[in-house]
Amino acid sequence: MSGQPPYVGYQWGEPLNNDGSFLVKRVGNGLEITAGLPHYLSGDRACDLVRQYETAHKNLSASKQRTGKGKDSPHIRFANANSDEELIDFVRNFGPVVCRSLKLLRSATPFGTRRSAGEVPEQRLMVARQDLLELRTEQRIYSAALGLLMELAKKPGHFDRDSAKERIARIADDIQDWPRQWNREKNERGENPLWRVRGDSIRRIAALAKAVRDPILPRQFDARIVLCELVNVFPSLAFPNPLEMHSYIRFGIRPLLYSILRREFLNPRDVGVCANTQCRAFFEVERAGQRFCDEVCSRCQRQREYWQNQGKTVRKKRLAGRNKGRNLKSREAEFPGAG
Repeated sequence: MSGQPPYVGYQWGEPLNNDGSFLVKRVGNGLEITAGLPHYLSGDRACDLVRQYETAHKNLSASKQRTGKGKDSPHIRFANANSDEELIDFVRNFGPVVCRSLKLLRSATPFGTRRSAGEVPEQRLMVARQDLLELRTEQRIYSAALGLLMELAKKPGHFDRDSAKERIARIADDIQDWPRQWNREKNERGENPLWRVRGDSIRRIAALAKAVRDPILPRQFDARIVLCELVNVFPSLAFPNPLEMHSYIRFGIRPLLYSILRREFLNPRDVGVCANTQCRAFFEVERAGQRFCDEVCSRCQRQREYWQNQGKTVRKKRLAGRNKGRNLKSREAEFPGAG
């Protein structure tokens, strides 16, 4: 066996822009994303979220020196996208996270069916609508889930239960809309979506957000339950061909994001939060004891801490020097010939 996958790539669509990104424009309170149906002719596509995740991990693992690229992986980028501009940039690169609607259109220029390697295939366009409010909500959920993973990666004695509890509460509030989204996608598809959200799961997470810690159970127990419930909403499925695989992510790449979360949960890697108080971004740890996402944040925070700790002493010395200079000038003015 060659070991090759049955299909190439996991991209949402075929980019229309020359730089390999999707065409995105803001329309009212949402985004309109246009792309062609993916051809899956190449495995090395910048819009392939899973491939970019694997490449980022490979680059970090292969490097013997600190690269400063711990924020390059798509799942880290999405968790760190705290502004609309960053979220829109993510969608432009990888596609909509949750589609409010999706239309399939034929390209203005007709193409024949591909019969040879050199022939251009028929082009069909996808026009998707992504609600910005839903996009912000999905980012909050994913960021909170990645934060739980970060806590679980710590040694048991360092697990911050208060922080985990806060993240679970955020997840519990924001996933309340998932059943409505499932029904909306069902209406768009004309059949049940392949992801499945159960009312029992939502109620269980909501209960854990309010629960008092059981002294018998491990401190990390609730966080593990929540992560299992989240990734099980988007099951890992095998497909016999690219068309069926694409059907799973046609209405948004959220299943791919949670497939990465599943990988990170089952095969933990060290994720940290930047110690720079003005950054606080997630990053993949490249070396033991790393506290900052890059050298810039490290330098800025150390300078800030230096002035907070030493600033009063330094300013006092400077002020004393200035006062001493003024006193000498005053004496010279009062006794011109002195000295």
